Amino acid sequence: MSYPMTVRDYQIRCNSLALPGSTVLTVDGMNGPNTRKQIELVRRQLGLRDVKEMFDPSGITRVHWHWTASTYDVTWDVRSHYNDVFDEHGHEFDGGAPAHLQASYDWRNKIGVSHTFNANTGAIGLAVAAMAGASANWGASTVDPGKYPMTQEQIDAMLKKTVEYCRAFDIKPSPWTTLTHAEVQTNINIRQKGKWDIRCLPENHKQLLSEKAAGDLLRKRMMEKFW
Repeated sequence: MSYPMTVRDYQIRCNSLALPGSTVLTVDGMNGPNTRKQIELVRRQLGLRDVKEMFDPSGITRVHWHWTASTYDVTWDVRSHYNDVFDEHGHEFDGGAPAHLQASYDWRNKIGVSHTFNANTGAIGLAVAAMAGASANWGASTVDPGKYPMTQEQIDAMLKKTVEYCRAFDIKPSPWTTLTHAEVQTNINIRQKGKWDIRCLPENHKQLLSEKAAGDLLRKRMMEKFW
């Protein structure tokens, strides 16, 4: 593991494990009494000697879901920002770096890829190549997806790959560990820059969903279809 785990990492892990008797922590990066209590609860219930054993040794803790805001063409410029990209047919393309390098993310030395503002360390970035020219009408909760709306094939390919990564890196699927880019600011308290991917889905690509509704639907489909 290249980096020590942060308080936020511990809070996310506690929430995702959801062990009996646990409570949901606010992910704020502060090691207060509630956080310490939940960490100790996990340590005792799992029989761990050291709280560091809560995590997979890889240091990978999350998967973030994106759209590329591009056409369906999976160019190198598109791929370079993510660990894996999926075209409209569900074909998978290697991204700018293997997923395991996100544990050692370092933009200065070009280790890993930069897919989520200030939230790349420990997080795998997966993206569907779609949504170039898309726009949202916030007041009407509608979407103009442009000429390249997301397809169910690419969404399913991304969800299936997420399951592979969850099993490889012992990630427990949850709103804190398998989440859309739009959920990052709310769920793990890392400020973003107005990102709204993914807040519409192929079954009704003109409907603008809330962050939570879209994320919950993606997680539900992932668990029912691929877990």
